[in-house]
Amino acid sequence: MNWIPPVIALWEKISSSSRLLSWLYSRPYRRVIENEISLAKLSREDLILNIGCGAVPFTALYLATLTGARVHALDIDPEAVRMADNCVKKAGLSHRIAVSHGDGSKPFQGAFTASIVALQAAPKRMILEALKKTSLPGARFIFRLPSPPYRDHYDPLASAPPALATALQPMRTFDRSVLYVN
Repeated sequence: MNWIPPVIALWEKISSSSRLLSWLYSRPYRRVIENEISLAKLSREDLILNIGCGAVPFTALYLATLTGARVHALDIDPEAVRMADNCVKKAGLSHRIAVSHGDGSKPFQGAFTASIVALQAAPKRMILEALKKTSLPGARFIFRLPSPPYRDHYDPLASAPPALATALQPMRTFDRSVLYVN
């Protein structure tokens, strides 16, 4: 029953080759990222780790543009990483965004003050534990959690401690972003 994530990943890969398709795909997420910036009080001073950037790294692009922060975008799919890196270069944001291949559930080598974990990233509980181990003190972690009808398609971060704060989101597949602080 997990057919949605692979279909979305394929659509992102198709969209990544076109500025127009990338823009159309990422446009609804601007409000999501604005909500997350407010939720975690993200600013130019932050070093943000984006786990699960996909082939169209809209979270990283919006974060760098809206806050001026430096962003490290990470994805487990090598092809998506290559495509995401091309998107970042086309957007002229290589000086603010680094893209690399990696598993978000493994400790990240590098300093960061905040992290945003994509809806499709899994296993979220292991990602949360890895973030706690490798982040700077006071680091903020944002997780996008699935709406009730999509909990069978995406990891809902079950059995995690209660979140510090929540931002409701205007998306069909995920209805909220939650905040944890290290």
